[in-house]
Amino acid sequence: MPLFTTEAIVIRSLNYGESDKILTFFTKDFGKLKGIAKGARRSKKRFQNVLGLFSYLRLIFFDREGMGLVRVDSGDLLDPFPNLREDLRKIYYGHYYLELVSEMASEREANQEAFDLLHTFLKDLDRTVPEEEQLRMFEVRMLSLFGYRPHLVRCGWCQRGWQEMREASTVFFSLDKGTLVCDRCSKNGGPLIPISLGTARLIDQIAQMDLAKLNRLRFTTQTLAESRRLLPRFISHQLGKELKSLKALGEIKASL
Repeated sequence: MPLFTTEAIVIRSLNYGESDKILTFFTKDFGKLKGIAKGARRSKKRFQNVLGLFSYLRLIFFDREGMGLVRVDSGDLLDPFPNLREDLRKIYYGHYYLELVSEMASEREANQEAFDLLHTFLKDLDRTVPEEEQLRMFEVRMLSLFGYRPHLVRCGWCQRGWQEMREASTVFFSLDKGTLVCDRCSKNGGPLIPISLGTARLIDQIAQMDLAKLNRLRFTTQTLAESRRLLPRFISHQLGKELKSLKALGEIKASL
């Protein structure tokens, strides 16, 4: 049976039977993989502290065509993100990152940019104070990398651009079309979310800007509120479901 090695992040973990684990990995070279780690809950050599949620590791596994689950052979822990695990707010943010990737990614379809993005955001979350702006940036970048990027440069109906709409105090975003809708065309119907042109520009910048420069962007109170109202709804619309971790994030925010 062929043996493979890749960098991976554990995005889901379930106990199975008396000693095994069923795991979902997001990997650099193979995309989302589901696998079984035999004896993982008893092993003190091959798997100790390696297969925890969020763990970034060098994964070694067996696979063959038609096998379904890969068989995890061993793993070398590259980064456990220890600070992330010690802070409740960070844990909730991290769960949202993992669930979003899990729902957007298709099995066995490599997306190295998405892998690098998840790794980068988990590193930042481990090292810094979690801020809501990080959630919104992560959402925009993942939407773009998985082919769901919202089109916010011009109206999806009449093709008027930002310059031509600059006099409008409010424009709209169409959940169905995934595009900006000007005030003139808003009567065409469908579920529309009102936003400002400033928010549309910011989201478009986030989608295109070099990852290393993202921290230069600043959200105003208005752009943060509008992006919060738009992005999670658009994600739910595209996926056909609301993410459980997003609801949990809302609950913990209300309790703080």
